[in-house]
Amino acid sequence: MNIYYLIYLVASSFLVMFLAPFILLCVFLTGRYKELVFQRLGYYSHPLSLPKKRRIWLQAVSVGEVNVARSVIEKLFETDSNIEIILSTTTPKGYDVAQQMIHPQLQCIYSPIDFIGSVRLAFHSIQPDVLVLLETEIWPNWIVTAKALNVPVVIVNGRISQKTVSAYQKVSSLSRFIVQKIDAFSMITPQDAERICQIGAIPKKIHVSGNTKFDRLHTSCDPRLPDQLQKLLNIQAKDFVFIAGSTRTGEEKMVLSAYQTLQKKYPTALCIIAPRHIERCSSIEAMMTQFHLKYTLYSHCKRMKARNAQVILVDTIGDLAGLYSIASIVFCGGSLVPQGGQNILEPAVWGKPVLYGPYMDDFLWAKEVLEPSSGGIMVNNENELAEKINLFAGHREFAVQTGQKAREAVLKKSGASEKHVHIILKSMD
Repeated sequence: MNIYYLIYLVASSFLVMFLAPFILLCVFLTGRYKELVFQRLGYYSHPLSLPKKRRIWLQAVSVGEVNVARSVIEKLFETDSNIEIILSTTTPKGYDVAQQMIHPQLQCIYSPIDFIGSVRLAFHSIQPDVLVLLETEIWPNWIVTAKALNVPVVIVNGRISQKTVSAYQKVSSLSRFIVQKIDAFSMITPQDAERICQIGAIPKKIHVSGNTKFDRLHTSCDPRLPDQLQKLLNIQAKDFVFIAGSTRTGEEKMVLSAYQTLQKKYPTALCIIAPRHIERCSSIEAMMTQFHLKYTLYSHCKRMKARNAQVILVDTIGDLAGLYSIASIVFCGGSLVPQGGQNILEPAVWGKPVLYGPYMDDFLWAKEVLEPSSGGIMVNNENELAEKINLFAGHREFAVQTGQKAREAVLKKSGASEKHVHIILKSMD
């Protein structure tokens, strides 16, 4: 027994036993979160009643990971009909999204906390043939319990930052003890593979398979959507549509200024602005009034099945990814101000040229996909934004060619889910 794991085991057990009475009292008094709390403690009031085939337990923390898991799950069922999947998630939002995936051989639960008692109860209920952890989620008690029960452990879509490596190296004895119990690592990039080695993973267990997010991007494009949205918004084939998506404070002013520059030469051009947080819509409306721009809300367009202005402010949730399909050019926000950027591949997969600012810290991996193909273009300020928009407005064929390069760059990265699935199924043989 590793001494550092023993310390972790005792500390986590003490913490849970200390807090559990207070948490259970709150549940009893309020009547809220009963299912969440009891399942997180490893108790499942309903039996896991799927007929026992080869059972895969797949853990995805929250909404983002659940959406990534969807591609892996679909490919698993497509590849092997003799399996069933228990999908566990940590957060209520993640659980709600997981519940939307309906399949007779899929069941969704809340994952147990990393307390040895909860984990053992969960393993007893689930009885998995393999434990699959998404995106390098390393929980000591889960992994130690799985190995004690001879259950293989596989990491898929694995990614790990240098900052995380540094944190693990501070407890290197524990990290090495845990990761060496993992049977296979299916990592996103060679850099991720190298970093997982740095914290003790055995090289022969590591595979580089790519990112399932690319597969999900491709399959989420409904070819009927552009026509539907063009009819809804009365957009003609000749119209130039500039979309600024996921904008942050300080960017809307730049976007509106760039749009006014565009309008001087192309007065019929449309502008669609979708703020990252819709609660900011009222302040953006006030700004558009100051710019003397006539605008309409997207919710109004959906309700009235019509558009009565050249500027549309998106005040709804979940519509932006689809709206990208009707763009002539896209600017992805959070990047002209230091907010880490947004996922520039969402418009790229629709075949749209993508502009973004210099602050793309959270999406450097996406930049690395688009920039070599020239499908993504960085602009450093408001003037460069206006310049590039006008360039593409005046050269429509060039805009189409640039967008096609962006789409091809994304599609070249697809196929990761199949590789991840091969590693999962091989671990069960």
